[in-house]
Amino acid sequence: MSDDRTGKTALVVGSAAAIAAAIALSKKTAAAPGGKQVVTLDETTMNLLVAIAQGIQNLNQSFQNLNQSFQNLIPGEPGQMVVQGWPPNTKGTLSFTVACVAAATAYQVSDVEIPDGMALAIKSSPLNAVGSLIFVARTPAECINPNTAWPLIPNEAITYFIKNAKTIYISSNVAGSIAIFTTEQGG
Repeated sequence: MSDDRTGKTALVVGSAAAIAAAIALSKKTAAAPGGKQVVTLDETTMNLLVAIAQGIQNLNQSFQNLNQSFQNLIPGEPGQMVVQGWPPNTKGTLSFTVACVAAATAYQVSDVEIPDGMALAIKSSPLNAVGSLIFVARTPAECINPNTAWPLIPNEAITYFIKNAKTIYISSNVAGSIAIFTTEQGG
């Protein structure tokens, strides 16, 4: 943050010094022998010119630092942009199902780690009975309460960016309903 302030200060000082020097130079010309114009500078004007030079040097250093920061952000050779998706692609996927054998009973999802930046997708099977709902929640108590769980109708899906699938519980209002899970695996 202080480099940014220094650059702005140098720009303001340099601009003011350049304007003052231009005004001073326009008033400080004298005729030399042979009819040529000679510029004379007093100490104040000379100090302004020095300030301009220092301000330009500070700006140049700030731009070099900024350019280096950009180069550090972009991998690869300078001037060549390398595009890499985030998160990086994984080596495969994992899909599994959880059957709600009994209605209004909470079932904890399997212990499956989900890679950083990836999501766990949960889908109510399209083959579930008409009117059946899969309830998704973070605790067994929330899972069997339709007021605190997220309902999925058949063929509906939702995704969660969580670290492990075991933090999810499901239940259903109809025995035999199936929830389908999928996530990317392997880095």
